[in-house]
Amino acid sequence: MHLVILTSLDAMSRNSAAALVAGTANGTPVVLHDLLDGGVVTRRIHRNDRIVERESRVLEHGCLSCTVRFDLAPALLRLASEGVERAVVGLPPGTTAENAIDGLHSIAPGAFVVDAVALALRPEDVEDQLWDHHTLFASGYTAVPEDARTPGEFLMGELLFADTVLTTVSDLLPTDAALDARGLQLIGELAPHARISAAGAGTLARHDYGASQAQSLPGEVHVPTIASAPFRTLEHRIARPLHPGRFRTALGAVSEGCCFVRGSVWIASMPDTRVAVHGVGPRISLGDGGTWTAAECHGGWNRGTHLALTGDALDDDDITGLLDACALTDDELRSSPAYSHPTSENH
Repeated sequence: MHLVILTSLDAMSRNSAAALVAGTANGTPVVLHDLLDGGVVTRRIHRNDRIVERESRVLEHGCLSCTVRFDLAPALLRLASEGVERAVVGLPPGTTAENAIDGLHSIAPGAFVVDAVALALRPEDVEDQLWDHHTLFASGYTAVPEDARTPGEFLMGELLFADTVLTTVSDLLPTDAALDARGLQLIGELAPHARISAAGAGTLARHDYGASQAQSLPGEVHVPTIASAPFRTLEHRIARPLHPGRFRTALGAVSEGCCFVRGSVWIASMPDTRVAVHGVGPRISLGDGGTWTAAECHGGWNRGTHLALTGDALDDDDITGLLDACALTDDELRSSPAYSHPTSENH
């Protein structure tokens, strides 16, 4: 069965996009799932704008992944057994497309072919969603209290993984043309790989799972060749290892006002570890990006710092000055484990 996967932060954008996508192929079923309070999952199947099936059930473990495993996959397999060759799947808000695809393939290997992964959203909402400091649950996007992700973290992850961004409008609220244009510019800066189109107005980009995964890896940097003013991305590289204390202090200052920060850092006290930096809106984190490879060359070493910061009011001199000051001095470098590491070239 061929699938179009729709992911979103809000059900209204998802529903609108699903109806328009399905409208291009008469009779294509639209399968929508929503996870409600108390672990209740609802499933609705639409055909030609009519609800042909509606069911609710209580999951023992009311989580987003359980919705895929215990309801979405069985429903799609049943449709496939009835001869359905293509379906549009609207995931519950907060469910990542990557987890849904992995879940479907693990349950029924070879049964599904994902033709497209599209993120449905209202452009004028994007900037506020990136800067929302509440959790998905606290902001009302999911019914899972344990979900500690912010709306921005979910949205940025889907922007990186999706091949297409489908823009929608609200049936309840008027569109602010200026905010809408600003949101489109921001999306273009954050997801230069994605095809952006109004829902129902264009074709969907073909899904490439390998490319989507690569773009989503911790510490990966992908920037547009042309900036989407007023937003732009500053890239900065440092060949020497960084002092852990100075970098920890500088990170908060350089990321202030940046809606997206990503990249890899070489910390002197962790010479073998590629530290991945990932920051969306008000939240920034450091993680294990694996070990350095010979292909990653910065200056005389096969490791180094490469950061990209996206915003609309970047002070290049201030940011690069703060980051450069984190590099080890000559004296610090001579006493650092990174200096004597066998895979580094000493000067």
